[in-house]
Amino acid sequence: MTSRQPDPRSLNFAGDVDEHDQPLPMTVEVLQARTAKWPMSTNTPYDVAGLLARSRQMFIDGYYTYENFMDAATRSLQAVEAALRVRFDADKKVDFFKLIERARDEGLADAATHDILHTGRQLRNSQIHATRQAVVTPVIAANIIRTSHLLVAEVFDKQP
Repeated sequence: MTSRQPDPRSLNFAGDVDEHDQPLPMTVEVLQARTAKWPMSTNTPYDVAGLLARSRQMFIDGYYTYENFMDAATRSLQAVEAALRVRFDADKKVDFFKLIERARDEGLADAATHDILHTGRQLRNSQIHATRQAVVTPVIAANIIRTSHLLVAEVFDKQP
């Protein structure tokens, strides 16, 4: 048994919803079950899969440290950027904005995914250049991370 206590801010949110859209409590076990639903491709390169795994762990750790929800979302976006660089054989000079645009143009990202990725990219950029700790709600983080998992799975399941 852990002696760690939940961050009181995390307890203001549901951990997930059940099959009837009823809220489930914010617990480590509920968060673990939630992350287990996010798709992963066995074709994903080790380093990209590692970034996604770290994003899932940080999301769960948001139960204890609320700021980890933002860090988890940021880590999942790093996985998306890495995946798109691999898929498009893009060098480091191509920025994330252009990679997201190309994913949309090539049919890897629908309009909703495109919007979520750009929103996440803007949040990530604001955090990188921030002078104070940025936070997002568990709901926003989960949406970004789930979308990141979906896109990465799509990228490596549909190799050209």
